[in-house]
Amino acid sequence: MTAFGRACVSSSFGRFIAEIQSVNRKHLEINTFLPKELLRFDSDVKNWIASKVSRGSLNVKISACFETESPLIVTPNLALARQIKLAWDAIAKDLNLESEFELNMLVREPGILLYDEDIADEEKCREILKQTIEEALEALVAMKAREGAILQADIFQRLQSLYGPIDRIALKTPGATEKYRQKLMARLEEILPGHIENEERILKEIGLYAEKIDISEEVDRFNSHLIQFEELLNKESSGIGKTLDFLVQELNREANTIGSKASDIEVTRAVIEIKSELEKIREQLQNIE
Repeated sequence: MTAFGRACVSSSFGRFIAEIQSVNRKHLEINTFLPKELLRFDSDVKNWIASKVSRGSLNVKISACFETESPLIVTPNLALARQIKLAWDAIAKDLNLESEFELNMLVREPGILLYDEDIADEEKCREILKQTIEEALEALVAMKAREGAILQADIFQRLQSLYGPIDRIALKTPGATEKYRQKLMARLEEILPGHIENEERILKEIGLYAEKIDISEEVDRFNSHLIQFEELLNKESSGIGKTLDFLVQELNREANTIGSKASDIEVTRAVIEIKSELEKIREQLQNIE
């Protein structure tokens, strides 16, 4: 679900700022952007977030402003600098250039500065960072809750709209066999007027057809899935998104089976109506954890 949370915490270490942005994803994906001073806490940050969020792609940006001194020790790589200067001097000599070596020639050289973490009280720093992340998560979850209430109402409304077409299908089910029998008898009478024989063979054919087109079980399962879906949707619990995804797949499967068995045009129209609503529900479910 699309949401955003931000938090700022000040402490003796300095000021920590966490910004968490979430967009829709079927699975959980956490991308972290931490300053060099806090890179050692990358796995901690991901674990803290994973304990509160189960789906979505999250971008986590953390910045830190240290009030007194930086927890990084920066040392120059003098041996590398000397080698680079010698290389530039050699180039200048070979090309008969009079340019002098300047410090800005080292700016883009990787490894010219070496960074070493030196956090005096690592556990205290971890606690403050965790507090910052948790406050940002609280804001993120609050936004998700507001969006979720709107989403729940929309899905519930679409769910209710499925009862109408499935009820129309159920009403058509009992008459399907009789309709086929009348059609078969009329066709035989048309081909062989007054010579319809072997009633037992006809009844057997009708029985086989009736078994083939019987959709009562599919209708029952469809209604059962609808009820289960509605119960889950009304529960105040997290982590139901994947279960709802599965139920939509099952509803769609039953609708496809009904459509393949039925020959009544009204049933076909009802199936199309059901599948259209199920597709809209499926798209909305990508936002639910």
